[in-house]
Amino acid sequence: MKRFTERQALFVAIATSCASLLATFGVALIFGHAPPGKKSPTIKSPEVSVEVITHGRRLFIRHCVECHGFDARGDEGSDLHNLRAGDPLIRQVITGGVNGEMPAYGKMLGEEDLRALTVYLRTLRN
Repeated sequence: MKRFTERQALFVAIATSCASLLATFGVALIFGHAPPGKKSPTIKSPEVSVEVITHGRRLFIRHCVECHGFDARGDEGSDLHNLRAGDPLIRQVITGGVNGEMPAYGKMLGEEDLRALTVYLRTLRN
């Protein structure tokens, strides 16, 4: 297995993150609306924007990539694409953690952060 230098590893991480962010924006712009007659399980607020998604991605990078990976496909943590849980459950898991599995972020993240992170997670599709 080839070993990267620290500089190469940083470059790969940044490139992967940028590619993932661009893909997320594309998916959010293309598939941002539910089909007619079908309710979307996403945040109901009309204030979902590229800025909110970007803020959510930054929070994800800061707090979640260590376990879920830059692409959110799971490493130590689970794959976060196509979440079927409702927003209240996602929020509960983020704020309260999962005993022995995931730390609680309720004291670290404010309302705006929780909303942005949930919105970002909703943009992740296979």
